[in-house]
Amino acid sequence: MQPIACVPEAAAKDGLLPGMLPEFATPEWLKENHHLMRADLRKLASAMAEEYSDWPAAVDGSDDAAFWRAVHTLAQRWAWFLWLFEERILELFGRVKGRKKQLGRQILKSASRRALALRPAAPGGPEDFILDHLEALWEEGERVLVAQSVWVLWCSGGPESAYMMSSWLDEPEIERLVGHAVHRSRFRGLGGRDDLVDRLAREAGGPHLERLAARADAECALLRKDMADAYGRLKTYVVEHDDDRPSANVLSYMVLEFAALADELDEIETVRNEALARIRHVALRTLLKGAAEAAGQTAPAGEADALTGQIQALLLDTALPRCIPDPEWEMCREQAERFRSAMVEPGSHELALREASGRYAENPSTENLEALHAAAAAERENPRSLDPAKKALEEVAACLGDLVQRFGSLADGKGAEEEDVDGREAIGGRTRDRERALRAEIAELKAAKRTAEERISVLEQALANAGQENDGLRRERHRLQRRLAAVDGAGTPSPAEGETVPALESYADLPAWAERHFEGRVVLAGRALRALKSAGFEDVGLVGRAVGVLAGSYWRMKSGGGGKALRDAFEDELRELRLQETKSIGRDRQGKARDDFSMEWDGRRLMLDRHLKNNTRTRDPRHCLRVYFTWDETTRQVVIGHLPGHMRM
Repeated sequence: MQPIACVPEAAAKDGLLPGMLPEFATPEWLKENHHLMRADLRKLASAMAEEYSDWPAAVDGSDDAAFWRAVHTLAQRWAWFLWLFEERILELFGRVKGRKKQLGRQILKSASRRALALRPAAPGGPEDFILDHLEALWEEGERVLVAQSVWVLWCSGGPESAYMMSSWLDEPEIERLVGHAVHRSRFRGLGGRDDLVDRLAREAGGPHLERLAARADAECALLRKDMADAYGRLKTYVVEHDDDRPSANVLSYMVLEFAALADELDEIETVRNEALARIRHVALRTLLKGAAEAAGQTAPAGEADALTGQIQALLLDTALPRCIPDPEWEMCREQAERFRSAMVEPGSHELALREASGRYAENPSTENLEALHAAAAAERENPRSLDPAKKALEEVAACLGDLVQRFGSLADGKGAEEEDVDGREAIGGRTRDRERALRAEIAELKAAKRTAEERISVLEQALANAGQENDGLRRERHRLQRRLAAVDGAGTPSPAEGETVPALESYADLPAWAERHFEGRVVLAGRALRALKSAGFEDVGLVGRAVGVLAGSYWRMKSGGGGKALRDAFEDELRELRLQETKSIGRDRQGKARDDFSMEWDGRRLMLDRHLKNNTRTRDPRHCLRVYFTWDETTRQVVIGHLPGHMRM
């Protein structure tokens, strides 16, 4: 199999951006790795046609080659199509049967079989994870199979799998094979939401777009609930914590979470409103055009021509607004429906004539004939009044005119798009003035934004400087305390000695917990505090005990000058916790990754040359523990630079 190109051929032919699929994901490859029979293809083709308006009408599943070409084309066009296609397989065929038909399962199964063939598992040994299999395949040179597995796990496995695969993208060869396809489908949260935004922005009007708009309403409701929950947690945290440094990082993360939800809600609402405008333009045109056709049949010639002219004027791009909010749409649609009803539905005299005509057709008696003549005369003497229709049409025109004043017309938008580089005027002087005012306002907002960003940058730098100065003063105080204690003959102060340290309960508590119980022995660098925000290791208590070992037996060993007894005590504690203490970076990688393990601390550059680790062979952040640290001889304390997961390089 050849390495993938940067721009897939299919996408280049369509004039699109580089596609969502790597080059190895051809229609034939998709077919080979999906165990789907002809009956399965027919079910899926029907489901895809219902969901996607651009699914080819002729592809009904009877031709498997055409089916997989259609899947490939849509997967190149829509970022989340293949991910949702895999989910649809589960919906149609069930969790058990559906999994056997999915592409992801087949690729990972092939990778595991190949890894076990290269390195058979020891009898009775622990079961390997897919991450272990990928390591084995990589070491044996199976680059393409590793790349396929990384791509499948990233694009089909959800955010957690994407996070676990992120370290593989640091390998240049994997980045070359699948990097572009991965970056085009970055996870922001739920893949379905990204797909929804993309399709709402590009889908034409019709039933498909209406279903997408309904989905957008449901997603917005969920996001508002998530925002309310996030805001509640934020308020509770502010109430329960004083303004101290350990809570600042947690607080900033909670604010960031709330802001991210708000941004996502705003994005979905924006494209939903634009999609609704397209739907409503089509519905309004259909209603009014139908009424215009009826006017030619039911109204006198002169009045029919006048009404038809008014309707045609309302259907021009200059008369239709770019946005129709829900309340105005309900009113406008109701008036348009009233106009249509007044033009199409028969009046009371016409209904009476139809009823008399029906009775005479059933029983042509003299009595029924006289009733028919009377009904016909009454219908001639009382012609249909067009006043209700005219009034309804006037109200439609007034509603649309008000919306055009507020939001601009479709012609305004098209005129702005068609304006050339020489600055020719857009359609109408009012449009030109509005655009100039908006551009001036945008320029002012951008300038204000730049000023605010510069101010924020200055304040952040000042805050960082103050924090560094505070850290330096605290360390200086510890040094003076130790000197005074030595002069007084009391020995080195040991705040952790003689006290029972409670178990660590959450990563948010770790900074304050370590400072309270191990002050002067262990310190968390800013880099470690940042790493805690994305901590995924499940056993928080073990992380606390590992920090306690560094503050206890390890600190005594380093500050006491070493010695076998102190070393043995340290190693005994590690064995009890099933941990190891080793070099963090091998000699063979120091030139390549040395900068990743160094950091600025107290005005000096320290190397995170040691780390504690648990006995696991997986990189899964839930099960992989790493605590990177170094001994600072100047301050005589352990400086932790990263925890609790594997440090990316």
